[in-house]
Amino acid sequence: MIMPTKIIQPVDSLIVIGSCVLKLLAENGQLSVDDLLDNVNKTYHKPISIDKLLLCLNFLYLINKVESHHAIIKAKI
Repeated sequence: MIMPTKIIQPVDSLIVIGSCVLKLLAENGQLSVDDLLDNVNKTYHKPISIDKLLLCLNFLYLINKVESHHAIIKAKI
């Protein structure tokens, strides 16, 4: 799920979705989770669910690339 495999396409992996999320956060500064989901679904190749976005944000938080303050997400670049 995090990395692409034979079964999981690259477009469905959290690494690729995370790169899109980081790019949007770098461009916009900080966004709420709802605004981030709307922006990702506008720019990404296929619509993603809130569950997949939250998994992606958890992954990015674990590798110290994003921070959260009262449901506002900000990139640590």
